[in-house]
Amino acid sequence: MFYERSEDYRPLFWAMGHPIYVNTLIFIAHIAAFTLGGLALFTFGGAVIVPLLLSTNEVLYHGQIWRLVSYIIFLPTDKWSAINFIFAMGFLFYFGRQVEEYIGRKVYAILYSGLVLLPAVLLCLVGLEWPQVYPGFNSAYPGGYGTIFGVFVAYATLYPGVQISIWFVNLPAKGWAFVLLGVLTLANMAQHDPIGLGGLWTDAAIGYLGMRYIGAGRGLEWITNWLDDRRTQRLARQHNFKVLEDKKATDSIDAILEKISKRYSPYSTERHSPGPRIDQNAPVNG
Repeated sequence: MFYERSEDYRPLFWAMGHPIYVNTLIFIAHIAAFTLGGLALFTFGGAVIVPLLLSTNEVLYHGQIWRLVSYIIFLPTDKWSAINFIFAMGFLFYFGRQVEEYIGRKVYAILYSGLVLLPAVLLCLVGLEWPQVYPGFNSAYPGGYGTIFGVFVAYATLYPGVQISIWFVNLPAKGWAFVLLGVLTLANMAQHDPIGLGGLWTDAAIGYLGMRYIGAGRGLEWITNWLDDRRTQRLARQHNFKVLEDKKATDSIDAILEKISKRYSPYSTERHSPGPRIDQNAPVNG
């Protein structure tokens, strides 16, 4: 398939003859964090997880702002987390590359930063009312997976009709986005995890609205159209007779213009009756 390419799609630098893009750097950082996290778990045990979690109290009252980013780190807490990490990195490597290619490195860096920071800040503000550690690595929605899912939603917004085969099931990208969003939503609801649920939907909204904002598809035209329709309906209720009168006048003018165009068009099939014939040899009276 042909993917559109931004003029800003350029590597950050080159390493041993290979271009390193923003998505490539993020991909390498995730793998490095996963590896170091596994070694730390082996050496120090599960205590190394606690300083990485997103905690409202620790961020707001103790200045541990690194938690706004560290909560997305994947850790090999069990064999399933390792398998999930492989799938997540596959999604990031392929779909993140296509998104960066479309929007360019600067916008992609802003998008990924938003996927990481905005849910964290929002959940910290929510945590002022309901203090809770987020997300907990036994949760159905660890923060890193939500971030990767946001990247996939961005891809599905750019290329909604692209067929993707996952687990031998062929669906368009838009269809997979809805399926994964539904599955993750049910998983969070089953585990009574409203914080994870809020983070999931926030990432999905950022991925979708971010691409609409830069003009993917029809951009945010659907919002302006909806607002215009609402305004038109309100005015129609207030000035019903005037609107109907204007509509009739417009229809009448359109009908007249259409009739004129048909009458004088050289391609018209209508036959016009000739006017009265004048006999030039007839005597003129008076």
